[in-house]
Amino acid sequence: MQRETTVSRWCERIIEACWVLALTLIPIYFNLFTARHFEPDKATTLRSLVVIAATMALIRAIELFSARGSPPPPAEPAPGTGLWRRFTAIPLALPTLVYALVFLLTTATSVVPGTSFWGSYQRLQGTYTNLSYVLLFVLILTTLRTRAQVERIITITIIAGVTAACYGVLQHFQLDPLPWQGDVIARVASTLGNSIFVAAYLIMVTPLALYRLIVGLSAARVAPASKRPGADWLWMLARALLLICGLLLLLAVIKFGAAVRTVDFRYWWVFPGAVVSATAIWWILTTDLDRSGRRPPLWPGFVALGFLALFGIQFTLTAAGGIQVSASMQDAPHAADWWIWLLSSIGSGVIGYAMAIFLPVLPPEPSRLSLRIGAVASGAAALLLVVATVFTQSRGPLLGLVAGMFVFFSLLLWASLRRARAQENHRLAGRLRGLLIGWVGVIALGAALLVAFNLSDAPAVVQLRQVPYLGRMGRLLEVDSGTGLVRRLIWAGDAHGGGAIGLITSNPLRTVIGWGPESMFVAFNPFFPPSLSNVEARGASPDRSHMAYLDELVTKGLIGLASYLFLLISFAVLAIRLMLRSHDWRWQVLFIATLSLVVCHLVEVVFGIPIVATLMMLWVALAVTVVGGALDGHYRLSLRPAPVDAPATEDAAPAAPERRRQSGTGGRKGTSRGGAGRGRGSPRPSARAEGHAPALLAYAALILVALWFTWAVNLAPVYADMRFQEAQGLSDRAGLDLNQLVVVLDDYISTVRSSPGEDFYYLSLGRALMTTGDALRAKGVDLGQPDPKANVQDLLRLTDQGQVASFIQRGTPLSMMSYAEAVLLKAHEINPLNKDHFANLGRLNNYWYGITRDPQRLQEALRWYEQVAPIAPNDVTLINERAGVVVELGDYAQAAGDSVQAKAEYDQAAELLRHSEELDSRYGDTYLRMGDLARAQDDLATATDHYVQAISLSPTVVASGIQRVADSMVGHPDLIGRLRDAFVTAAQKSEDRLTAMEADPERAADAKTARGQTSLLHAAAGLLAVRAGDVVGSLDSYRRAVALQPDNVEYSRNYTIVLSDTKHYDEAVAEANRMIATLQASGQNDQAAKVQQLLQAVQAAQ
Repeated sequence: MQRETTVSRWCERIIEACWVLALTLIPIYFNLFTARHFEPDKATTLRSLVVIAATMALIRAIELFSARGSPPPPAEPAPGTGLWRRFTAIPLALPTLVYALVFLLTTATSVVPGTSFWGSYQRLQGTYTNLSYVLLFVLILTTLRTRAQVERIITITIIAGVTAACYGVLQHFQLDPLPWQGDVIARVASTLGNSIFVAAYLIMVTPLALYRLIVGLSAARVAPASKRPGADWLWMLARALLLICGLLLLLAVIKFGAAVRTVDFRYWWVFPGAVVSATAIWWILTTDLDRSGRRPPLWPGFVALGFLALFGIQFTLTAAGGIQVSASMQDAPHAADWWIWLLSSIGSGVIGYAMAIFLPVLPPEPSRLSLRIGAVASGAAALLLVVATVFTQSRGPLLGLVAGMFVFFSLLLWASLRRARAQENHRLAGRLRGLLIGWVGVIALGAALLVAFNLSDAPAVVQLRQVPYLGRMGRLLEVDSGTGLVRRLIWAGDAHGGGAIGLITSNPLRTVIGWGPESMFVAFNPFFPPSLSNVEARGASPDRSHMAYLDELVTKGLIGLASYLFLLISFAVLAIRLMLRSHDWRWQVLFIATLSLVVCHLVEVVFGIPIVATLMMLWVALAVTVVGGALDGHYRLSLRPAPVDAPATEDAAPAAPERRRQSGTGGRKGTSRGGAGRGRGSPRPSARAEGHAPALLAYAALILVALWFTWAVNLAPVYADMRFQEAQGLSDRAGLDLNQLVVVLDDYISTVRSSPGEDFYYLSLGRALMTTGDALRAKGVDLGQPDPKANVQDLLRLTDQGQVASFIQRGTPLSMMSYAEAVLLKAHEINPLNKDHFANLGRLNNYWYGITRDPQRLQEALRWYEQVAPIAPNDVTLINERAGVVVELGDYAQAAGDSVQAKAEYDQAAELLRHSEELDSRYGDTYLRMGDLARAQDDLATATDHYVQAISLSPTVVASGIQRVADSMVGHPDLIGRLRDAFVTAAQKSEDRLTAMEADPERAADAKTARGQTSLLHAAAGLLAVRAGDVVGSLDSYRRAVALQPDNVEYSRNYTIVLSDTKHYDEAVAEANRMIATLQASGQNDQAAKVQQLLQAVQAAQ
């Protein structure tokens, strides 16, 4: 018999704590102090927990091996039971091994092996993270040993789902204390940061809540009546208070994060600490303290008190230091009351704890009332999960939920029918058969109606498609607009780019092995469909196809998809087989629930992206199912051979299902399952005691290595991203202030130092160095000379702000450019297939030419753009930038008197722009550049044609530079008039969009931006009208521009001048006085003085 030692037991407890924390931290925790907030921080959290748990598992294995002493000779194993056969006999062991090996193989053959293993900056879903899911699965398999632990996983999962759902409901009813940039009201995003992501997670929790509902109602039918109903209700209240304690604590901390601001990220630990504390409190809800007669465990209370004490101390010290600001109720009406919610949480916890201590103990067997209360609570949780899912308006998850519910209730009715037939209850069997047929019929009818809803063009159906929530389900087949168009273009591409399918089929070898995990961001570029830029962010390259099965083919090829399907099909077969073979109703329903959970996920990922929370849930469901089968007595989970003549004891396996039925729950408290032999044996031999100290030292060394690895690989990138977020926030405000740029550079350098392998961070550091060079130029510092010895390591040696300041003081604009170039070259070295690095080096050299007029810099810029052409041949932004460099080379040749070379450069630029037009005829920048090129060659008529086309596509871009265009067309009022008419048309379209936005309160932020854009278009139309000689015609345009942006000094000035020129002196004086009052009220006295001079000129003209 395997001996358990104190060390091994503590290791097992820590392992269980890790997976319980994973169930809450992953869906609930997000980090406002990092630039990414959600997915990468969840991934690093999971990876850290798995590293700790795996280290404990290793220590536990060593400890148990060492504790064997001198075992008796092993019994004769059964013939033919070799290690490989015993391994493959464990359900899902072989599919999991194949799945992991395919990940390792495709990582080794990846086009970006480093990114494939560690994960991309945006997702962090590389092989390391995916192996963490697998290791979590293995850890649960090897340490989960009782039915109570299975129920604990389910309870904690439901509570975590309820927490995410509650936050989503708060967002829907506009009670969210956090000011998110996106719209989280119409489509809630909750704690997962994306409406699709949160819905994908919630639908996987729903079957588990339904499992509790069904099992509770079933058990209540045969349970005894309550002898003390009052005690049952009071215990329900105590549990509810402990649940609410955790929920209120999390809400209070979220409110605190929105209401209290500091100069740094010192409060980064508060939210994850609150989640850990809430999880500790919720742990109590997974125990049977109301029936065991034992007091509730005190350690959850100590965990919560420790958190509150640390939080209180830091808050007090920070407030005393005057380095934090608290928002008022006017500024943050949903956040400033955070302390009230914190006190409410403490009160709920204290009362709940007190009730758990002093309430009378309930009978060992649950009463009918208590079971019904639990079932109703589970049903309410399921309803809340569904409501929050509906509030996301995410169609893929809703379809996944429907598919999962179809499987759940169909299998549930089928299992109930088989059970009734086995009990020879023919009347019940007939009813269940009718229900099953009716249920299938209802789903079939619903599917037919859904198809009709999507295909029919009847007026009533078209009107229904405009109904909130319901309407989106009528646009599932929409592929010409919205997200449907995005998916179609990513999947199938367009006439110029083959999309994901083109990528998959382009190389026979890559069709088999894929391009590597997390490689789509770079591998997709040659197959990028230019049309995608018109519906997604221009210049962005998708890193996912928004279809998991295509992603498997892209990243891991046919072998990846085959391994994925092998795993999932094996699981489905296992779950159905266990459901059919089990004689325990609770186990049957659990197997149905886990299968339905996986079905929800598999349907949802047809339209979405697997995320950390859903992948974790998938592997937890797989592990619970496998362990459930062992606990139900269907097989054993051990690599040790089973003796042929082993007695049928509690610790032997396989156990007969009949024996499990006699045990009532199918599990054993405090005993091992599946013949793993984990009992408490006799005292350890003295030799073991003598060697205990060296063993503890070895274990301590293992723990230190694990902690170092956790910091270096998992936590250091999070710290780096927090420094990066801090630098970004300051960089946006710093401008050319050298004092603030010292802090910005110090933060960016610290970011790179903490995560030197992340190429993304180098881009911002390079930009900050270029800005520093600009600031030095603005201060009158001589350009100096480029620094040929500039390198990244010199920057990383600047360890504080004083050293950074000295670096800037002894630097020159060109030395800063040299360091910026070195930084961008390092980023390119880290990820040579990232098109952004080529583009940024091209832009840097082009900008450098603008400073020094050194033609070698233009040639260097052109070289980078030419190198990126094969990597991203369909990126019209890069093609246009390359054309711009060629035009500048032509301008340089023209200025040098080489007209032949200039014409050759202009012709090459024109050819590039024509190619860009062929790829994407809806990109306004192409026509703007064509117009500039024609204007440079004095072909003003052609230039006007191109400008008009550019105005129709990108009017605000053209409006920003319309002054220089108008200057070049002096003497051609007809051409200027054409441009004016184009802007008038564009302004009217913008007015229509603005009206629609202002009518929708949820689009207030968009309306503010649209208002500024519309006023710019009116101002451009007014300017062109004046240049065309129609001063009177400019009045309406300027009047509307000022009405939309009354604080814009330039618009008001031009409007005043036009009013004066058209003899509307009174109106001109009134407008000037209005602007003077506005400027004086905002403290802009210098600007007010200039307007005062204009006012005097108008008055003199009267």
